[in-house]
Amino acid sequence: MGFVPIFITLGGFVFLFVLLVQQNLRQKKRSFNTDLHSLALQVQEPGMTPPETLVREGLESLEKRLRSANAAAEKMERREFGELVARAKRTRYEYNHLLRTKPYSFVASLFGHHPL
Repeated sequence: MGFVPIFITLGGFVFLFVLLVQQNLRQKKRSFNTDLHSLALQVQEPGMTPPETLVREGLESLEKRLRSANAAAEKMERREFGELVARAKRTRYEYNHLLRTKPYSFVASLFGHHPL
């Protein structure tokens, strides 16, 4: 009976760690998708492609498109655009870095997370 509390405590620690990592990965992915969606809304012109299609193109494609669009450049200040792109890139880096780190990679593979 002396080892049962140790095993229960260890199991609880592993369970809470898995929940914490899962929540952290979901939050980073949601934040990245929100940033991408707001960039897609800036690139979108009336009557053109919907933002969901632009989001699927990816961050680099959106960045190139927004830099080339004159109307979008007037609509959003350069500094705000740069901050939004930098935040999206940082979030993507943090998410992908967590997926490569050893204890987190096990949880990510368990729940089916893939690099962005």
